[in-house]
Amino acid sequence: MAGKIRTREVCPKCHKKFHIIEEIDIYCPECGTRPKTYYIFFYQEKKKHRIPRDTDGHILDSYRRAHRLIESIRDDIDKGIFNISNYIPKEIEAFRGYKLLAQWFKVKEQKDLSPLHLKNIKGYIGNYFLPYFRQVDCRKMSSDHIERFFLGLSADLGLKSKQNIMMMLKNFCYYLLRREIIARMPYFEALSPPQPPIIWITKEDQWKIIQYIQPQHSPIYTFLMYHPLRINEATALQVKDFDLKKRSIHICKAFSDKQLRSRKNKRCYYLPLSSQFDISILRNKLPEAFAFTNSKGKPYQGNDLRKMWRKACKKAGIDIKLKNATRHSTATQAYNDGVPLEVISKALGHSSLEITKQRYASMEVERLRIVVENRKVIGIGSQAVQK
Repeated sequence: MAGKIRTREVCPKCHKKFHIIEEIDIYCPECGTRPKTYYIFFYQEKKKHRIPRDTDGHILDSYRRAHRLIESIRDDIDKGIFNISNYIPKEIEAFRGYKLLAQWFKVKEQKDLSPLHLKNIKGYIGNYFLPYFRQVDCRKMSSDHIERFFLGLSADLGLKSKQNIMMMLKNFCYYLLRREIIARMPYFEALSPPQPPIIWITKEDQWKIIQYIQPQHSPIYTFLMYHPLRINEATALQVKDFDLKKRSIHICKAFSDKQLRSRKNKRCYYLPLSSQFDISILRNKLPEAFAFTNSKGKPYQGNDLRKMWRKACKKAGIDIKLKNATRHSTATQAYNDGVPLEVISKALGHSSLEITKQRYASMEVERLRIVVENRKVIGIGSQAVQK
């Protein structure tokens, strides 16, 4: 028999030692009192061990609780999986969720991740992971923890938001697995939120909105009308990125939380320069200067551009986000004009054609409507017109 249950206390009434009946009880036969705390005592590898808490850090405050724990320890010893560090308070604390989540974030900070991505991870940790996993012993991270965490997410969160949260939690679990803190990965149910439909407008509506943009700010909006870049890629363009002889643009960087970095998928590519682009905005500027700057001579911030765009949309009577009105609209207009999706994918700078197909799948469905309706369809998405 491995281990014995003992107490450091004496009877609070008669101050005599408690009577011990092995494997049954510890009590004072004269006063009928029992200890308030217990510990498990045993030898392992010629060393004495006293365990006053279970692996969750709970004090052994009853003989029944202590007996359940000693039976569990004996079972682990028989299986050869017993580890005394699981019962040492300092060791237990080192594996708490709040400790390991902090270590995981430090590892993330050392990698070449964008500031915006790090900001999102920090948000996931503070808003979702810590409230649930703060005191969890991560060595015991199980599929049950994952399922309970997922079910506890607010019903107000969309499926896409929940997918992002669970993907980040899965990344944390892979971190635990690589460090051999857990022996196997918990089960994560696959989430497949539907792709939102592409919302777009025509060139006419684009121009209608831009008319309400102040003239000093209109060049970047006009540029985005003809070049399907992400907003933070356009604001990061420098004069040296424009080759006026070859009429091309080298797209290789973007702003992330005001920091200039490589673009989203870290792949550079070249995009033809539209004949509609006014090259005069590049004149008298040094190669390192930013192509599009605000009234203070600083590169635009995405939020400022979106704010001006919303005001112009309100005046024009058209409600559409800047990204949909530029990048998505430019791509959709090209698709409606018969440009192959493979070509559009390259213009968008996607890392693979599959990404483009997934994102613009709704356009293909609308094009097939010609078959089922037996009508000619001009335009796709919010501007579809049937004849």
